Amino acid sequence: MPETTKFWRNRLPHWEVASGTYFITLRCAGSLPKVVLQQIAEIQESLAAVESNSEAFTHWQRQYFMTLEKYLDQGVGFCPFTEEVCCREVLDAMKGLESFGWELKNYVIMPNHVHALFETTSESADMQSLWGPWKGRTARSCNRLLKRQGPFWHKDWFDRWMRDAANTERTIRYIRENPVKAGLVKDWQDYPWVA
Repeated sequence: MPETTKFWRNRLPHWEVASGTYFITLRCAGSLPKVVLQQIAEIQESLAAVESNSEAFTHWQRQYFMTLEKYLDQGVGFCPFTEEVCCREVLDAMKGLESFGWELKNYVIMPNHVHALFETTSESADMQSLWGPWKGRTARSCNRLLKRQGPFWHKDWFDRWMRDAANTERTIRYIRENPVKAGLVKDWQDYPWVA
């Protein structure tokens, strides 16, 4: 098991390891109905009450993710990634993280959320100091492109480090099949914002 370099909590717990591969989910602000936000808040309370390396933690993390995905895939609320210009902006920004030690391996840009698989290529790759500023820059850029103001991203993000090759392969399949599962295409290769 890789060495834990940092564990911290914002709204969600974040567990960083040395030279890790991470699955990251970023969702747009206003992408979930209030009743779902209440369900997620209850799951977050359960997550906060258990040890980060326990089976209960893994269970509640899965519950969080499954609840989130069920509703995000319906494409409700704020969906800026129906606009190609925003998809291109976010994809370029994710690729630009390589200079900070985060190599983009796989991704999908859905109408109201993004999934990405990153491999850290530097011991100094730091999630906590990277994602907040990255979200701020991309929010300003996309809001400008859409000629709008206001919150763009949800305040936190979901991340999970890949424990082994099988976990990584399942995650790649999940990323690729997300637009199929959401009914956007019949074959993932027909979706323009997936790799």
